[in-house]
Amino acid sequence: MRIKRLSLQGYKTFATKTEFEFDMGITAVVGPNGSGKSNIADALRWVLGEQSYSTLRGKRTTDMIFAGSQSRARAGMAQVILTLDNSEGWLPIDYSEVEIGRRAYRSGENEYILNGQKVRLKDVTDLLATSGLAERTYTIIGQGLVDQALSLRSEERRALFEEAAGINHYKSRRAETLRRLQETQHNLQRIHDILAEIQPRLASLKRQATRARNYEQIQADLHHLLRLWYGYKWEQAKKELRQVRDTAVTAETTWQQNRHKLRVRQENSDDLRRRLHRLEQQVADLQNQRDETRDQLEAARRQAAIMGERRESLARRLAEVAADLPGLEQQAAAAQVELTAALNDLAAAQIELERSRGQWQQYNADFETTRREIDKWQTAVQQAMQQQRDKQNRVAQAQGQLNQLRERLKERQAEQHHAAGDDLVQVKTEIERLTAIFQSAQQKNDELRQQREAIISQRHALIRDLKTQRQALRDAEQQLQQRRHDLARLEARADMLDGLRLKEVAAGKNGVIGALVNFITIPLAYEPAIAAAMQARLGALLLPDEKALWEILAAQTGQSLSAIALNRIQLPELVEMPEDAGVIGWAAGLVAARPEAEQVAELLLGQILLVQDAAAAYRIAHHLPPGCTAVSLDGFIAHPGGLVETGSGQSSTLARETEWRQAQATLAEEKLKVAAVETAVTAQQTAIQQMQTQVDELQSEETRLARLLMEAGQEASQAQREMDRQRQQLGFVERQRQNQLQEVGRLEQRIGEIEAQIEADTAELATWEKTAAEAQVRLATLPVTESQQQRDGLQQAVNAAQTIVAGRQAVVDSRRATLAQFSGQLARLQERRDQLQQEQAALAQAAEEQERTRLFDQVADLEARLGPLKERLGEARLELAQMEEGTAVLQKVTHDAETLYTQSRVALTQSQTALDNLQERIKADLGLVALPYDDDQTGPTPLPIGGVETLPVVTALPGDIESTIQEYRAQMHRMGAINPDAPEEYETTQERFDFLTQQVGDLNETEAQLRKIIAELDDLTSRAFAETVDKVNAVFGGIFTQLFGGGAARLVLTDPDDLTISGVDIIARLPNRREQALGLLSGGERSLTAVALIFSLLKVAPTPFCVLDEVDAALDEANVNRFRELLQELSLKTQFIIITHNRGTVQAAQTIYGISMGTDSASQAISIKPEDYIKQPELI
Repeated sequence: MRIKRLSLQGYKTFATKTEFEFDMGITAVVGPNGSGKSNIADALRWVLGEQSYSTLRGKRTTDMIFAGSQSRARAGMAQVILTLDNSEGWLPIDYSEVEIGRRAYRSGENEYILNGQKVRLKDVTDLLATSGLAERTYTIIGQGLVDQALSLRSEERRALFEEAAGINHYKSRRAETLRRLQETQHNLQRIHDILAEIQPRLASLKRQATRARNYEQIQADLHHLLRLWYGYKWEQAKKELRQVRDTAVTAETTWQQNRHKLRVRQENSDDLRRRLHRLEQQVADLQNQRDETRDQLEAARRQAAIMGERRESLARRLAEVAADLPGLEQQAAAAQVELTAALNDLAAAQIELERSRGQWQQYNADFETTRREIDKWQTAVQQAMQQQRDKQNRVAQAQGQLNQLRERLKERQAEQHHAAGDDLVQVKTEIERLTAIFQSAQQKNDELRQQREAIISQRHALIRDLKTQRQALRDAEQQLQQRRHDLARLEARADMLDGLRLKEVAAGKNGVIGALVNFITIPLAYEPAIAAAMQARLGALLLPDEKALWEILAAQTGQSLSAIALNRIQLPELVEMPEDAGVIGWAAGLVAARPEAEQVAELLLGQILLVQDAAAAYRIAHHLPPGCTAVSLDGFIAHPGGLVETGSGQSSTLARETEWRQAQATLAEEKLKVAAVETAVTAQQTAIQQMQTQVDELQSEETRLARLLMEAGQEASQAQREMDRQRQQLGFVERQRQNQLQEVGRLEQRIGEIEAQIEADTAELATWEKTAAEAQVRLATLPVTESQQQRDGLQQAVNAAQTIVAGRQAVVDSRRATLAQFSGQLARLQERRDQLQQEQAALAQAAEEQERTRLFDQVADLEARLGPLKERLGEARLELAQMEEGTAVLQKVTHDAETLYTQSRVALTQSQTALDNLQERIKADLGLVALPYDDDQTGPTPLPIGGVETLPVVTALPGDIESTIQEYRAQMHRMGAINPDAPEEYETTQERFDFLTQQVGDLNETEAQLRKIIAELDDLTSRAFAETVDKVNAVFGGIFTQLFGGGAARLVLTDPDDLTISGVDIIARLPNRREQALGLLSGGERSLTAVALIFSLLKVAPTPFCVLDEVDAALDEANVNRFRELLQELSLKTQFIIITHNRGTVQAAQTIYGISMGTDSASQAISIKPEDYIKQPELI
C-alpha cells in the first residue's frame, strides 16, 4: 500500500485546490520558511483522523481553514482527500484504490468521507487500525519528534517498541479482562460484605422467630378468654341500657304533658296582658289629650293679657307722632325760604365772575400770542445754534467713522478671501474622508452583527443538540453498563461450565481426547430417549490406547468411570431393523458424530433402537437379538428378555453439554450486543466531544465577533463624532464667510451713507446759521414787559370774583342739606303713624274669648270619658294577678318533671357511652367483630365480609377469668416488642445466605479463570515486546554505526525481570569517544541517534509510508550523505515524503515539490522530476 495522491483545498495556507502526486520511493517537499511545507504533514495527520489540535499546530477547527488576507477572502471550508493504492490488499476493503477525506466548516462541523461516502470517524479509525496506521506514532515524524524520541523517559519510550511489536490489541484485551476481574472482585467483595451483614442476623432472627411463635400462642389464648369476657360484659351493658331507656321514656311523657298545660296557661296570660295594655294605652291617650287642652286654655288666657297691653302702647305712640308732625312741617318751610335767597345771591356773584373772566381771557389771548412769538423766535435761535453745533460735530464724527469703516472694509475683504480658500477646502476634504470611514465602519458593524447573530443562533442550536446527545449518552452508558454486567455474568457462567466440562473429561491429562457427548450432536426430539438408554455412557472418555486407559483408571481410584480405548474397538454385527410401524431407527444413524468418535458412537448406539411409544418398545423388544434395546421417545426402555425400565429422560452429562452450548451461543450473542452498544457509546462520546468543541469554538468566535463588533461600533461612533464636528466646523466656516460678505456689503453701504450725510449736513449747517441770525433780529423788536403787567392786574380781579362765588355756593349747599334733613324726618314720621294705625286696627279685630270657651268645653268632655276606662283597667289587673299565681305553681311542677327527664337522659347517654366504649375496647382487643344488638338498639351496619368473628352470648363467667387475662397480658408485656414478620424474614434470609454462599464459589472460580487469562496475555505481550526489542537492537547498532561512520549503540531493558513494565534505555558510544549520556550529545548527534532509532523501527516493522518533517535540520553535509544513503535503502519497502531544506537530502528524491507563498498569503506548488528537469516546471 502507498499514497497515490493528496488533494488540499482551503486547508490552512492552501486556499485553492492543490494536488500532490506521489510515486514509490522518495518525494521531497522544499520551500522557504513560512511557505506552508509543514501544512502538508499536518494535512496527512488531519485526514487520518487526528483529533489533537495542538499536534496539528492549532487551537480549534477554524484554524484548519484558510484565514484569508487583504487581497483574498477567507475560505468557508477546508478539505483534504488522501488516495491510497490498495492493490496489495493492505486495507481490509474490496477496492484497489481507497479515498479517505475530511472536511471542516467554520461552524465547527467535521465530515469524514470514504470512497465518496460520508462515514463516521470510528469507521475510518477502524479501517486504518487493521493496517497499524491508526496507532503508530512514527508514521508521520514531525518537527521535534526526532529529538523527543531521545528526551522521553525509558518507560515512555516503551510505547514506540510496543507499537512496532503490534501488541496493542493484547493490551486492550488485557485491559478488558482486568476490568472484568475488577468487576468480579468488586462483586465478590460486595457479596462478602452482604454475607458479613447477613450472618450475624441469622441467629437474632431465629430467636425473634421463636419469640414470635410463643407470642402468637399466648395471644390466641388471650383472644379466646377475651371473647368470653366481652360477651358477658356486652350482655350486661345492653340490659342496663334497656332499663335506663324505659325510665327516660316515662319521664319524657310526664314532662311533655306539663309543658303543654303550662304553654296554654301562658298563652291565656299573654292575651290578658295584651288587653290590659290596650286599656292602659287608651287611658294614657285620653289623659294626654286632656293635659294638652288645659295647656292650650292657659296659653289663650296669657295671650289675651298680652294683647291688651299692646293696644294701650300703640295708642300712646300714635298720640306722640300726631303731636310732632306740625312743628316739623314749619321747620321744613323755613328752610325752603332760606335756600331760595341763597340761590339768588349765588347767581349775581356768578355774573360778575363771568364778566371779569371774559376781560382777562381776551387780554391773555393777546399776551399769549405775543409770548408764543417771543418763545418761538428764542427757540429758533437756540435750535439754530444747537443744530449748527450738532452738524459740525456730526460732520467731524462722520469723517472719522468713514476712515474706520474703510480700514475695516479692507480687513474683511482679506478675511473673506482667506475663508473662501484653504480652510473651506480642507474641512470639506476631511468630511469626505470621515464619511467614507463611517460608512465602512457601519458596513463592517452590520456584517459583524449578522455574523454574531448567526453564531449565537448556531451555538444555541448546538447546545440544545448537545443536551439531547448527552442524555442519549447517559442512556447508552446505562445500557452499556447493564450489558456489561449481563456479559460478565454470562462469561462467569460460561467459564464455570467450561471448568466443569474440562473437569469431567479431564482435558489435557493422561492423553484423554474428550468425552463422547462432546463429539456427537443429538437431535432435540431424540435426547430423552438416548439419555435414558445411555445414562453415564454419554460421558464415556475417549482414549487413544490401553496405556492411557490404565493410567486414567489408576488416577480415578474409588470413582465411577466410563472410558474406551480407540485402538481396541470391536464393532458388533449389524442387526436388521424390524419391520414395524412404530420403529424410528437405530440411534447410531440418528445422531451426528465427529470422525474421531464415529466408531464409538456406532459401538454404543448401534444396538439402541428408537421407537414411537412404550407399547411399540415392549412389542418390538421381543423380536430383537440379545444385547439390543428398544427405547421409546419418552424414555421407556424394553429389553429382549422382557425386562423394562423407565428413565428420567435426562442425563446430567447431556444436560450440562446442552447448557454449555447454549451458554456459548448466548455469550457470543451478548458480546455482539455489548460491542454494538460500545460502538454506539463511542459514537455518542465522539459526537458530544465534537459538538462541545464546536460549542467552544462558536463561543470563542462569538466573543471575538463581540469584541470586533464593539471595536467597529466605537470606530463608527468616533468617525460619526468627528464627522459631526467637521460638519459643524464647515457650517461655522460657511456662516463666517457669509457674515463677512454681509458685513463687507454693510460697510460699503454705510460708507456711502456717511459720505452723503456729510454733504447734507454741510449744506444744512449753512442754512441753520442764516436762520439763527434772522431769529435774533425778530426777537429784538417784540414788547414783552408792558403786556405782562396789565395781564397780572386782570388776573387778580378774576381771582377775587371766584372767591365770592365759592362762598355763596357753600351757603346754597348748606341750605339744601337742612331742607333735605327736615323732609326726610317728616316722611319717616308719617310712615310710622300709618303703621301704628294699622296695628291698632288689627288688634281690635281678635276673638280671644270664643277660643277660651271652646277649650274649656273640650276639657270637660275628656274628663267624662276617662272614668269608665279606669274601672275596666282595675278589673283586668286583678284577673292577671290571679292567673300569674296559678302559672307559677304549674311552672314548678313542669320544672321538676324536666329535671327528672334530664337526669334520665344523662343516665341513658352514660349507658350508651359505656356501651360504645365497650365496643371500642372489643375492637381494640379482638379486631373486627360482629356485635349482637337488640331490636330497639342501633349499631354500625355489618360489613359485607364473610368469616367475621362474633361474640358468644355469656350469662355467667368463670371465677378466675379476669386474673387469667391479666396474667396473659403481663406475659405479653414482659415479652416486649415482637417482630411478627420474624419467621418469614428468617426463612428468606437463610435462603439468601445459602444463595450468596454458592455465588461466592462461582465468583472465586471466575476470578481464577480471569487471572489465568491475564497471565497468558502478559506472557504473550512480554515475549512479543522482548522479541521486538531484540530485533530493533540488532538493527539499531548497525544503523548507528552506518550513520556515524563508527562507534556503537545498543538498547537495554531497564527491568529485564518484569517485561510488562520495563522501559528501554539507549546506550551510545560515538567514534573515538567513551560512552556518555544522551543529554551531553550535540544537537546534530542527538538528531542522528534519534534517526538511527526511528529507522531501526521502520526496518523491523515497516509502515506503508512515512513522512519526515525536517528531521535532517541539525545534520551537517557528511551526516546528510549517510542519512540519504540509509533513506534510499529503506525506500525500497517504505514510501517516504520528506519535508526538508537540505540540498543533500533532496538529491535522493525522485520527485520534488516546491512550495512558495504568494502575495495573497496562499501557498502555491510546483513539481519537478530530476530525470526530466530540462522540462518546464508544472504549476499545480
